[in-house]
Amino acid sequence: MQEMLDRLESRYAWSSLEVDGVEWRWLDTAGKGPAVLLLPGSVGDGAMFVRTLLSLGERLRLIAVTYPALPEAPRLSDGLKAVVDHLGLPPCVVVGSSFAAWWAQFFALQYPQQVRRLVIGNGFTDASDLAANPLFDPAWVASVSPEVLHASWLERVAGAPVSPLQQLQRVMLAKRQSPASLHSRFAGVTQARACPPLPLEPSQIVVLDCADDPLIPPEARDRLRERYPGSRHVRLQTGGHYPHLLNPEAYESLLLDLSFE
Repeated sequence: MQEMLDRLESRYAWSSLEVDGVEWRWLDTAGKGPAVLLLPGSVGDGAMFVRTLLSLGERLRLIAVTYPALPEAPRLSDGLKAVVDHLGLPPCVVVGSSFAAWWAQFFALQYPQQVRRLVIGNGFTDASDLAANPLFDPAWVASVSPEVLHASWLERVAGAPVSPLQQLQRVMLAKRQSPASLHSRFAGVTQARACPPLPLEPSQIVVLDCADDPLIPPEARDRLRERYPGSRHVRLQTGGHYPHLLNPEAYESLLLDLSFE
């Protein structure tokens, strides 16, 4: 997996922008097709989309974003808008994964003119959807230091069976993602509130989930779908919590369809 990341970063260079005192970073493939913003979940940076970037980077203009250690959706949304303005992007396909699927809804709420399509990938409605999972226990996340949380997750990932996902997460936690970043994202999950109704047409919204997602419970997946009646609902039978890694063919096919429709 490190070799794949090296290949990615030899092909595309990181760029950065300071917004309100914090750094935003991104990889821009500068492909010829429509612009697509890729926003990772709690673990990792924008290169979590390494397979997608290497596969589709010449056909689409993929911008994979590493956002700063902020748990609040409005501040994240404002920062992303600053990046979009800096790049001079037209309305984009905005693709959020997990935690970013939650706050990307607020980006669409605040800046609907910037969203051509919104993909809510492996997401949730609010903190109650994950409250039963001890990994997202609000009291623990609030009391634990960023360093301890980060170390516990690195140990957890290092002890998991070896797989492409395990290898990528291990690299991310060991070398690329700070304790402050990981902790802020977990705090964001435990504090998440439901997004108000979006000023988008239902046809602009896609709710993507996976039947074998080990993190988002089935009832939480259904609840999120019910929030967006009339939108496009895509359920992959495989893909876990990371379909861009675990079911890349279906994931990439969906991105291409949405980008060129």
